[in-house]
Amino acid sequence: MGNAPAGTGTGVRARIQAVYPDLAPAQQRVATFLLDNLAAASDYTITDLADATGVSVGTVSQLCRRLGLKGYQDLRLGLARDAVTLGTGLAATAAAGPAAVLDALARVFGASREALADTAAGLDPAAVEAAVARIAGARRVECAGVGTAGLVAAEAALKLRKLGIDAIALADAHQQAMSAALLDERDVLLAISHSGRTTDTLRAAEVAKEGGASLLVIGGPGRSPLAIAADILLVATSSDTGFQVEPMASTIAQLAIVQALFVMLLERLGATADDHLRRTQAAVEDRHITGRVR
Repeated sequence: MGNAPAGTGTGVRARIQAVYPDLAPAQQRVATFLLDNLAAASDYTITDLADATGVSVGTVSQLCRRLGLKGYQDLRLGLARDAVTLGTGLAATAAAGPAAVLDALARVFGASREALADTAAGLDPAAVEAAVARIAGARRVECAGVGTAGLVAAEAALKLRKLGIDAIALADAHQQAMSAALLDERDVLLAISHSGRTTDTLRAAEVAKEGGASLLVIGGPGRSPLAIAADILLVATSSDTGFQVEPMASTIAQLAIVQALFVMLLERLGATADDHLRRTQAAVEDRHITGRVR
């Protein structure tokens, strides 16, 4: 099956996250168990893990090879290291408080922090630079996404408009497809989908590419139809676990990528972008309450 893809972080969790969508169902059961039980799983023997997940020892060994590890011992050591990393940032929080609250905080903030770290480590600098260049030179940028990805698309369009870039994010999926159908080689479709398998987003990408537009994708790790179609792919890495922290963690990672593009575009476009940013901020300045609230 080959090794885990490069550029997705060095920890075992990051490797599992990268290959998870492409794993066989039995291997996904093992992977989900490992993501949900980092510290505990590091103490399991290979037989214990196989029994706990209802698979064969051979399936566990195959997963180790799929992750690019030499053997099960490497998996156990990697799990232990990742568990320590995940817990370190929450040591102060764990000083006091109800166990249920601490557990929730550990899951949510730990997953979000890890998603940001893994995304930063895994992003391809050349792809980021290419994305900035493509957006800077575009006549128009359409930002497409549904659900929580739609919120990221709206934020991306807002940030680009602040810099004087003609950008829009439509909330309705039908309108996204219709608007994307009017794009051509001068334009960019920025498609956002963690799974890369959302049919509405795929449809907007398809019609945009038919017209000649560039397809820039902010997506999750692993191969997906949207990632395969992308001209430029920026990967937001986050775990996909049973307690469903992932949708929020992936959204935070996607927003961080959007912010990085904004900062780089601000620097690239120079004085013109500075002027547009000043003017757009001034346009809403009187909508804020001034002075100290007592």
